[in-house]
Formats: sequence, C-alpha cells, structure tokens
Amino acid sequence: MELTIKELADELSVSKTAIRKHMDDKFRDTYTIKKGNKILIKDEGVEVLKGQFKNQESHVSKDEPKQTANQLAIKSSDKQTALLAEQLEDQRKQIDAKDKQIAELHQLLDQSQRLQLDVQNKLKQLESKGTSSIKQTIPESVDEEEQSEDKIPDSYQPSNARFQDSGKKKHWWQFGR
Repeated sequence: MELTIKELADELSVSKTAIRKHMDDKFRDTYTIKKGNKILIKDEGVEVLKGQFKNQESHVSKDEPKQTANQLAIKSSDKQTALLAEQLEDQRKQIDAKDKQIAELHQLLDQSQRLQLDVQNKLKQLESKGTSSIKQTIPESVDEEEQSEDKIPDSYQPSNARFQDSGKKKHWWQFGR
C-alpha cells in the first residue's frame, strides 16, 4: 500500500521535511509514484525510510536518551522560570534595601527639621532678650558708615562720564571701544 509523505511522517512521528531530506533523486526514481500533485511512496520505499529512521534513533539513544520536543520544551521552560524567579528575588531584595534607605532618610530629614525649628526658636528668644542692647549699638555704627559713604571726592567721575559729556549718542556696539 502506498503512503503519502504526510502519512508516513505521522506514522514515524517525524516531520515531512525530515522525510524529504532522505528522499534523493535516486530514491524518488525508484520508490515514488506521482498521482496528480501528490507523491506516493511505494511499500519498499516506506520500509527503506523506516529503516533509516530506526538507524537514526539507535544512534541518538546510544549518545543520549531520546527526549521528545515536549520534554525539551518543559525543561527549557523550567530553566526560564527558575531564572525569572531568581531575578524577581534579587529585585525584591533591592527594593527592600531601598525602602530601608528611604525610611532612614525620612528620619534624618525629620531630625533636621526639628533642629532647625529649635535654632529658630532660640534665635527668637535671643532677639527678644537682647533687642534693647542691640538696638543701642547698631544705630551708632550705622551712622558712622553713612558718613564715610557720603564723603566722595569732588574730582571723582564715573567711568561712563566721557560718553555723557561728548554729546554724541553711542550705540550699544561702541561701548566696548
């Protein structure tokens, strides 16, 4: 009984591509028949292909145990899951460390604000106690400074006085000259 490539692939639990790889030109001439657009493999050709796949299975079983695609997918999926779980655990540890740092910073900020309020209160107390003595000493020193500032020599001229005296209007780009 003749089988199509798909039927033989299903029977051997391999892909159609795997069967086509084993069918060279000599095999096609000897063991296949073409009906319409289907290629049928004769019984002798089916036996030859089965023998080739059995040989391959025996080579695989000697080297390593045969594993189905599902088993390989499950193993790789388990590895990926384990890797993701490990990454997630690392991220949780990092977040916990950041949370601790944030809590410490909040505590330090609160302490700083308390100290600043204490300093402000002490300054207010000092100002209220020492206001009369400070007011008496400040005006005397301010009057002396004002008198020294008022004494400008008569010969002093500002640096831009030469432009004011010339009578010509200077443009902004001429001030550098």
